[in-house]
Amino acid sequence: MEQEQTWNEVKEIWGNSSKGAKINFQVSELINELKGKMSQFEKDSIKSDVNKVKSDWTNTKSKVSQFEKDSIKKDLNLISNLIKKVISKFWTKKE
Repeated sequence: MEQEQTWNEVKEIWGNSSKGAKINFQVSELINELKGKMSQFEKDSIKSDVNKVKSDWTNTKSKVSQFEKDSIKKDLNLISNLIKKVISKFWTKKE
């Protein structure tokens, strides 16, 4: 619940940022550029890996220890806070 709230805050800051549209556009361009540089083999490999992870997750999620869950939660909170700081810097700067 706490992480969902944090991510919602990040989305809100990003969406309300005066540079949000510019950042979104630049990220989209970067993603398209990266996709354009990938070979078909790389694309197929990534797709295969994602499908494998999705299918394995159903069997694995019940075996994740509390330590692992806590560690992931801590890491996600750290990442969320860093993203908030970066976005807030964009938000407060004038164009």
